[in-house]
Amino acid sequence: MAKPNELLATSLSELRGVTQNGTRSVVKSDELSRVHRERLQDNGFLEEIMKGWLAVNSRPSAKNRIDAAWSTVYWEFLARYLDDRFPNEWRLSAEASVALWSENHSIPPQAIVRSPKANNQLVKLPSDTSLYLLRSKDNEPAETKERLRLMPMEEAVCNLSPESWKTSATDVIAVIGSIRGTSSLLQYLLDGGRSHVGGRVAGALRHLGRERDADTIMKALDAAGYNPHEENPFNPATELVKLDARRAQAPSATRIKNLWARMRKDALDNIGFEQLRINDRDGYIAQIDERYVADALNSLSIEGYEVSEDLIQRVQDGAWKPDEDAQDYETKNALAAKGYRLAFEEVRDDIKKILDGAPTGKLLEERHQDWFRAMFSPSVTAGIIKAHQLAGYRSHNVYLRGSSHVPLPPNAIADAMDALFESIEEEPDPRAKAVVAPFLFTYIHPFPDGNGRTARFIMNALLAECGVPWTVIPVARRDEYMDALEQASQLENIVPLTTFVSELVNAPPPEREAKIAQKAS
Repeated sequence: MAKPNELLATSLSELRGVTQNGTRSVVKSDELSRVHRERLQDNGFLEEIMKGWLAVNSRPSAKNRIDAAWSTVYWEFLARYLDDRFPNEWRLSAEASVALWSENHSIPPQAIVRSPKANNQLVKLPSDTSLYLLRSKDNEPAETKERLRLMPMEEAVCNLSPESWKTSATDVIAVIGSIRGTSSLLQYLLDGGRSHVGGRVAGALRHLGRERDADTIMKALDAAGYNPHEENPFNPATELVKLDARRAQAPSATRIKNLWARMRKDALDNIGFEQLRINDRDGYIAQIDERYVADALNSLSIEGYEVSEDLIQRVQDGAWKPDEDAQDYETKNALAAKGYRLAFEEVRDDIKKILDGAPTGKLLEERHQDWFRAMFSPSVTAGIIKAHQLAGYRSHNVYLRGSSHVPLPPNAIADAMDALFESIEEEPDPRAKAVVAPFLFTYIHPFPDGNGRTARFIMNALLAECGVPWTVIPVARRDEYMDALEQASQLENIVPLTTFVSELVNAPPPEREAKIAQKAS
């Protein structure tokens, strides 16, 4: 008689086949026999999304994974569920389509799906999300992007509700900026007789700096016998980026530029510290070294590593010797601590250049990948990861547990990073850089790992340009920190993060630093 572990192994083998060797995270219940399905659910390897549909749990010890990591399976579930229910006869609404065309894969509270076979039904999903299945008159044309059937780009823009131009401005501008010229927009506007929408599109283009394109649309509608009324559909009080009038731009680049334009103003209105002049360069660097242990301990703990002050100190003192201590060599926490030390040293040396007047946009562009490589070089030496994994940006999608924000897909990263460094270079106020740049780095999430640590290094490099001390984000306030990042990601609200960072900048030095200062005096 087979043992329980052997039976579970058999069920896992069946699951691997159903998921195409682990490339899928969503399965339909009837793809597995009842025995295998129930055994896998009892052991935590499957969790129910809704009746008839299951998600694969890569962490079977973690309960309620669906609610904690709904973003990891949401879009795959949507594609498979809708393909199964309405084969080739469905598409997402204008708002959802514009979001995805703009490379915004964050999870909406509700997605509207149009299909002639729909029944105007609300389908409740995990994590307080839902689908609304809206019956359409005909099977409408769709374009496929990552297995999702979207409204064609120009049609989606022209079908947005007036309110969506305000509430989803970042998405809309990213899509408009990627449309070259006006011919494709005019074809849709003229074929459908949508002169009122044409006035809205023309007003948007003019507000974003594409005056010639706005004139072209208004003249074409006028020549066709319409009398369009031009209007700016965006919120006039919102800071928006100007588009390049000469060429189309990648949606991810426009997204980052627009987020920077909107967030810098809110950041500057709420920053609680002033830019200072550093007169004692060596003293400033010495202070950075004094804060190393506290910084490493907190930054690594925020990312879930279990490190002690003793381990951090051994690494700093050079007493961590993997060749002599096999246990250290095999401990991921020790490797993380060693990598953090190596990256910290690189950052500290680059801060010296910043204090000497090096332009931060150019320096960070040239050096951020060196910091990343230093952070994970001990893991390469240990054979845990391959050297090629430290070359360039990630080549796969990543998902953030506990967040509805989904970082940009791999194909969008390079354009977004270029836009980020251009924004840093063009920003005149170092305080805005110190708040907005680290957030947008985590928003893009360019590396397969280490993004949070790198973002905090970027924050402190830019705080050095402000002349304020190296600032430690305490692990005790991790939830507050993560909530501020989520507010910025989902609601484009940078104010909570701004006030959080400002409070830490103005906080008294940690107890350990106070003792050092007292001893020195």
